[in-house]
Amino acid sequence: MKPIVHFKKNTPYIIALSADIITVIFYMLSSADPAFANAYSRSVYRYGSLVVSSLTGLLPFSISELLLYLILLFIIFDSGRQLIHCFHNLKRLSPEIKKTPENRHFSYYMNTNQESSLSSGNQNVHHSTIYKIISCLKPVLTFAGHLFLIASILLTLYVFNCGINYRRTSFSAEAGLSAVSDDVNEETLAELCEYLVKEINASVEKLESQAQTPDNSGESSKENPPETSENADASASKENGEASRNSGISPVKLYNGAYLGEDATGYGISPSNLWSMGKTGQIAMESLGKKYDRLSGHYPFPKPVINSLLLSIQQVTGIYSPFTIEANYNRDIPCYDIPFTICHELSHLRGYMQEEEANFIAILATVGSDDPYFNYSGYVSAWVYAGNALARADSAKFSALYSQLNAYTLQDLRYNNEYWDRYDTKVAEAHEKINDAYLKYNGQTSGVQSYGHVVDLMLTYFEKNGNLE
Repeated sequence: MKPIVHFKKNTPYIIALSADIITVIFYMLSSADPAFANAYSRSVYRYGSLVVSSLTGLLPFSISELLLYLILLFIIFDSGRQLIHCFHNLKRLSPEIKKTPENRHFSYYMNTNQESSLSSGNQNVHHSTIYKIISCLKPVLTFAGHLFLIASILLTLYVFNCGINYRRTSFSAEAGLSAVSDDVNEETLAELCEYLVKEINASVEKLESQAQTPDNSGESSKENPPETSENADASASKENGEASRNSGISPVKLYNGAYLGEDATGYGISPSNLWSMGKTGQIAMESLGKKYDRLSGHYPFPKPVINSLLLSIQQVTGIYSPFTIEANYNRDIPCYDIPFTICHELSHLRGYMQEEEANFIAILATVGSDDPYFNYSGYVSAWVYAGNALARADSAKFSALYSQLNAYTLQDLRYNNEYWDRYDTKVAEAHEKINDAYLKYNGQTSGVQSYGHVVDLMLTYFEKNGNLE
């Protein structure tokens, strides 16, 4: 009988299994000792990610999206091919398996009796039959092996480019910002919201001077929900919805192709303008890196996902790909949310995986940008989170502040709600549960609610500096 297992042929599987074992050991070490995670994130990951992201960032499209499609195509093609081989083998070997060759087996030893000889012969027949069955099913084992190799590669890349970073020291701790929500009173929260309303209105005045009536020939865009359900059903964007509906204002096109006061007509942003917005996001993050050393260095171009509908139906605004070190974002979401999402995803490339930390970094980057639309995006996003917190603490104060928002922002927020409501489906609900479990597994005990913890960080920063710049 020929050996079924060949060492040389199985070398890739042995290497993959060894890599999996090493990967698990590293993950366990990082979970047990944050110092290990810090050392890894600040050295191996930091410099390795800079090299890889600089290379993947040279291409204007999402490599991770392309790889996803290629992997799916390979799995479909390979499964079909191996099944065909399996059926062919079954058809070819089934006549031989059904035979009962009682008279063609002989004893290997001269002095054994006839009963022993027949027993030995039957045993050989049994072994031969098993071998033929296994050989027949070999294509199935081959397909399973291919899946194992793919899973091993993805697991290794995920842990070393993402999983370990969940265990590192947070950005807020490194920046000297201890977010303790119990020490923050409602008065401070109200002051923060007053500040945000003032800055939002000031940003709109600046943007209006650069606005123009949108071209009705513009392409319509699909719209997608944000990574956190708080954005979709935020009370901070629901209050006075009727007032904005009756305001009668028309969206205005800005210098960067975005729209102020976006509505259901959904003009969208052209690819060239998305390119410019991505470049502005790179500059914003690199500028913030001059203030915080842990964020310093080059940032790759953030990639708009071509088939953003896949993200929309899951209510996701963006994804960091640890497999290609890319920041991917949903290009179909409401305009005002794109700059914030770009900076949020880029912050993950520096190893800060906690969602509230990424939100906070995104707010600092957009608010501190030299681009007025990035400022607007940062202030409105901050308002949605802080406004929700104020609505729960003091609904009367919240309503009073909400009524002070300009008509364009009210319309942007109303459209944001309408947009996410389109994808309030079972798929989105299932994704939220999966994401919640995923975040909790990686040490974020609040799960999807951790996105909203950015309010604690904003309050701490606001108390210290009097602004979010």
